[in-house]
Amino acid sequence: MRKNNKEKLYEDLNKKYTDEELIDSYIFSVDLPKEEQKKIDEEFIRLRFERLKSMTEEEVVSSNLFTFKLKLRKYFKSNKFDHEFTFSKKLKEYIEISKRSNSEIAKNLGLHKTKLSRLINDREKPNIDLMYRLEEHSSKEIPAFYWWRIHARELEFEIRTDHEKRAIEAKKVENPLDLRA
Repeated sequence: MRKNNKEKLYEDLNKKYTDEELIDSYIFSVDLPKEEQKKIDEEFIRLRFERLKSMTEEEVVSSNLFTFKLKLRKYFKSNKFDHEFTFSKKLKEYIEISKRSNSEIAKNLGLHKTKLSRLINDREKPNIDLMYRLEEHSSKEIPAFYWWRIHARELEFEIRTDHEKRAIEAKKVENPLDLRA
């Protein structure tokens, strides 16, 4: 008789751990009839929605901020530029998560509201000081270097793809080094 994967996994784990240690450390899935699984799923969803309804505004902000941070981490692992992860878009999303107005955020960060507007609308680039302020504003949940990585990836993409600007700037250079072989 051929053993299924779950039985094999149990045997392998049982060689290393006692039954008590396995019970404490692992969640074993159980194959249930569809009707019973459906009831369990519905109950889980009901309880989850009850919990969501009972969350305070602070808990909702904290939860959303944590999700925001996880999305950033996933983006950083991708090593590719994504237009949805520009500094301006992520700043706008952060403000929405905070459930504060642009004016209030500008005041909290020590910025004029027009400067914040220019940052959100990608008409002005951020500086390191702003990134330190955003770190502090998020209670250090979103570190300054996360904001910098978002901005740096955007800058790298711009440098790699803006051939028109590169050509314009190249024309301004006089007497370049002659290192061509």
